[in-house]
Amino acid sequence: MTNQSFVDKLTGAIERNHSLLCLGLDPDPWRFPGHFSQPVDADSLVVWGTTLIEASADLVCCYKPNFAFYEQYGPAGLEALRRTIAAVPANIPVLLDAKRGDIDSTAAAYARAAFEVWGADAVTVSPYLGRDGVAPFLAYPGKMAFVLCYTSNPSAREIQEFGPEGEPLFEHVIRQAQAWGSQTQIGFVVGATQPHALARLRRLTSAENYWVLAPGVGAQGGDLSATLAAGLDQNGQGLIIPVSRSVIYAPDPRAALLALRETVNQTHTDKTISTQPPPTPDTQQALILGLHELGCVQFGQFTLASGQSSPIYLDLRRLISHPGWLKRAAQAYADLLRPLPFDHLAAVPYAALPLGTAVALTMSKSLLYPRKEVKSYGTGKTIEGIFQAGERVVVLEDLVTSGGSVLKAIEPLKAAGLKVSDVVVLIDREQGGREALAAQGYRLHAVLQLSQILETLHQAGRISGEQVAQVKNSYQ
Repeated sequence: MTNQSFVDKLTGAIERNHSLLCLGLDPDPWRFPGHFSQPVDADSLVVWGTTLIEASADLVCCYKPNFAFYEQYGPAGLEALRRTIAAVPANIPVLLDAKRGDIDSTAAAYARAAFEVWGADAVTVSPYLGRDGVAPFLAYPGKMAFVLCYTSNPSAREIQEFGPEGEPLFEHVIRQAQAWGSQTQIGFVVGATQPHALARLRRLTSAENYWVLAPGVGAQGGDLSATLAAGLDQNGQGLIIPVSRSVIYAPDPRAALLALRETVNQTHTDKTISTQPPPTPDTQQALILGLHELGCVQFGQFTLASGQSSPIYLDLRRLISHPGWLKRAAQAYADLLRPLPFDHLAAVPYAALPLGTAVALTMSKSLLYPRKEVKSYGTGKTIEGIFQAGERVVVLEDLVTSGGSVLKAIEPLKAAGLKVSDVVVLIDREQGGREALAAQGYRLHAVLQLSQILETLHQAGRISGEQVAQVKNSYQ
């Protein structure tokens, strides 16, 4: 049992404990003094850690002791770390959160410490020094190195989104690290606060199923639903969800862990998680299911702005209250936009304004918008933003029905001397908008088609065949 690889231990624990949860062991008597006996020494730290392990060994797939929280107590803390790791059951893996990275000789020393001294099964590493700084960790059969890719801290994007348009640094790390080792040697760390990065990782590694450590659910506010939708691989596997503060400092850590495990399991498969769940939806399917869960796609009887009655209502304004899904939608727009030639984005007021802002931030592109009401004061602008006549814009709208609102928004743009050839929307309701735009010389690009949404929701058991037919008949 002790000779099992990290992956073998991990998949065994996931199946046995029906859990994707990895319990972080972060002893922090400075912020949570009431949880530790005094004085804080090796014995009190070990009692704290082993108590958590005993209460959770049937509920987790992994343990993740954080080296820094033990190191801060010097030799006593390191002794406590050794004893705590030794207390972990042999069939549950230990992922040492140490974020190591240095030149090859130093990295080799770090690897010996992690695997030979501390007895870890995996360790987090920094890719900043390139292959040399990671290779020594891969020399140990059965062990894994989880490469920092897009971390969960608020300022991560200042570094990890840096790079040319469409090629942020975190994506470069994903591409490079795949050449360093196999899926049983290399994993990735991508924060649950960054579902768009999780989705990008799965697209960039679609041919291989890499394990991903996704911190940020709980105290850091990561969106669990978005994390699962974006982070699970094509086999519904490959995701480890670390939890620490929200559980280990709860009044009853076991009860907190049980509740979170149940939430994860219900979100994932409605009932349980195993190593052989149904295949996870692809990116578009995940987006459709997410929009339905958020209430952006509703079924019933609704009166549209046109006065017509409809059995379906699309309310994409709800995305602004769910930043994780707003990021995913923005990334979906960006994927369509990157091949198109343009100087500015132009968002149609009002629903597309927050979407346009999110897309502009995702792509680092200039944003304009034509005003619905012309200002009767100041400069009397009809278009907000900075531009020059002759420049090219792509018009962004949340959805298109007949195309009338888009054509109306294009008028002031063209009147100002801007060139418009393309329109990008999240949803095409397939009610003549594409044809109407084409008749005026504009190309429509849609992330999703209404028929595609209906088919996906039907296959997922979200709506009945009768509802699908009712919607389709209403548009004939």
